[in-house]
Amino acid sequence: MHFPGLIPLLIVLALAFLLFARPGRISGLMEDLGKGIRGFRKGLSDPQEKPPEEPPRQVSDQAAERETDRASH
Repeated sequence: MHFPGLIPLLIVLALAFLLFARPGRISGLMEDLGKGIRGFRKGLSDPQEKPPEEPPRQVSDQAAERETDRASH
C-alpha cells in the first residue's frame, strides 16, 4: 500500500488548520459566497441599459466632412 509523502500531508494539515482554527471562519466564507451569488443573480435580472437613440458619429464621417469643407472653400 502506498502512503502519501510528508509534504502533501503537511499541506493538507496546514489547510485544515487554516480553515478550522478560528470559529466562524467557514460561516464567514459561506456568507461572502452567498452575497456574491445574490449579486450575480441581481445583475442578470436587472434590465439592460437602453442604447442611445442616435449612435455616435464615426471618425470616417468627420474626415469626409472636412474634405467637403475644404473643397467648397
